[in-house]
Amino acid sequence: MKKFLALLLALCLMLPAFALADGMTDGNYEGSANGHNGPIQVQVVIAENAIKSISVTSHKETPMISDLALTQIPEEVVRYQSLGVDSISGATFTSMAVKNAIADAVTQAGGDSAALRKVAVERPDVVNQDMNTQILIVGGGMAGLSAAVTAGEKGADVILIEKLNVLGGTLDVAAGYLLTVNSETNDPSINDDLDHVMAFYREQLADSEKQPDFDFTENLIAQTGATIDYLTSLGFESICVDLGSYPCSIYNVGYDFADKLVKKAQAEGVQILTGTKAERILMDNGAAVGVEVSNRYGTFTIRAEKIIFATGGANWSADLKASEPSLKIVDLNEKSGIGSTGEGMRMLADVGAKMSESLYVKSSQYDFAPAFGWNTSAMPSVSENTPVVDGSNTPAAQQTMLVDSEGLRFTSEARAADTIVNKKMIDHASPSYWTILDAQNAIGVDPYFVNTVAEMSAENNPKVAVYGETIEALAENMGVPADNLRKTFDEYQAACKSGEDPFGKAAEYLIPYAEEGGYYAVYRRPGSWGTIGGAIVDGQQHVIDTEGNPIQNLFAAGEVATAQLFGDYYFGSFSLGLYTTAGRIAAETAVAEINAK
Repeated sequence: MKKFLALLLALCLMLPAFALADGMTDGNYEGSANGHNGPIQVQVVIAENAIKSISVTSHKETPMISDLALTQIPEEVVRYQSLGVDSISGATFTSMAVKNAIADAVTQAGGDSAALRKVAVERPDVVNQDMNTQILIVGGGMAGLSAAVTAGEKGADVILIEKLNVLGGTLDVAAGYLLTVNSETNDPSINDDLDHVMAFYREQLADSEKQPDFDFTENLIAQTGATIDYLTSLGFESICVDLGSYPCSIYNVGYDFADKLVKKAQAEGVQILTGTKAERILMDNGAAVGVEVSNRYGTFTIRAEKIIFATGGANWSADLKASEPSLKIVDLNEKSGIGSTGEGMRMLADVGAKMSESLYVKSSQYDFAPAFGWNTSAMPSVSENTPVVDGSNTPAAQQTMLVDSEGLRFTSEARAADTIVNKKMIDHASPSYWTILDAQNAIGVDPYFVNTVAEMSAENNPKVAVYGETIEALAENMGVPADNLRKTFDEYQAACKSGEDPFGKAAEYLIPYAEEGGYYAVYRRPGSWGTIGGAIVDGQQHVIDTEGNPIQNLFAAGEVATAQLFGDYYFGSFSLGLYTTAGRIAAETAVAEINAK
């Protein structure tokens, strides 16, 4: 009787597939749906009432993040004849778009796409077995991949787990610039002296309410050059550039660098388990001995001699934005990995790790409305086939005027870094901000950008861009008090003529606007590249307990442990340089301690 019921159930599960097949017309069909960055187009071949093949023919999705969704989902839809296949964790928008595009093609062929979504997908059972390794790395972002490459290259038995189905974390949406100090392979014409960089760092953070541990930070910064030299010795190519106050090395755009790190780790024998989530740290007599993990098939344990936590920050934590009212206006998600949910911090706290007193956002460059898309940087590319992206769509704005929802200025637009202006925006907590341009471009910003703004302003959307023939007309379209904006504009023009700005903007950036010819207001969004806080570590990245002692066998590197590194103000390329270095140091220390036994 049980066998009969099981057979009947199986037949019932197959019914939607038969419903789908009825009436399908053979042929090649083009389907389309909107993905994360734009339309995704697929070609679906229908023959004999079945989907024979699917190919993605066009997309604008971010490489590395989207790769698995663009390849695995079409393969599984064909294999199971179902749109009920799982989305790729970490690439949800792309996954849904691929399935929607396939559904579009199926509908065109006369099939029932709704029924196709209900076809059950029965995967083979996988028996999870407990595992053992020398070094377990939890998290597949910048710090985790750096640790994996280092430990693997030094001969250790290494397992890296990542809860998402994709690797790279926030590195996938980063520009790929790494702070580089005291490197033997740097361009000798670039000043990468430690004292030079630390003088800049201390000066810019002088008025920061939150202060980093300068001794700890200086020690880590001093070793960034050694990290670059190590990567160079492993065959990674980079270009050294001077950002004005500090040098950095460029490894192409972040997702390309992440891909190279993954391939290098695999070449060194590192076992990588994606879709595998850490649940809790296993302790024995005060020492970390393993991690309980889970995947789609169940729960098991991975025991290890050394454990390196590199789980990222908490920008995607459900309660971060609710923690501070000023964060309601901040774009927390666009520039940080979707896996940054703070779970690693919780697990470290659960085993007695000393944690920072607060968790706050790491300021990014301030950005435009999503409609503007990304901007390709003029920085050189490491290879001809890989573009370098500047990490946002923000051209230099030091010579522009930035106003709030009342039409007033509130800070100098020409701070040492756009990230400082962004932090001022977060603290000012205005519900809206705009950069002001003139249609004649008298201030001399990127002409291509001005043309783009002109096109965007045609919709007259104050959350994107608006135009006004006069300052008063511009204020009306922005929705700000006209008297305030006129007063702000006149005072700014006077400051440009005198060379003295009440907000301290340097005279070289005080370029007057045209007095007539029309003006644009471009909406600006404060953003975040992550969070600052988490576990406290020592100089070798050992996790420290609440009594000030290292927790045996446990390390933390990257954004899960940043409380000692940054104050209120953040500077681009510091994260990748410091996180890569922290991962390298943690791995080197772990291998050395294992070998010393």
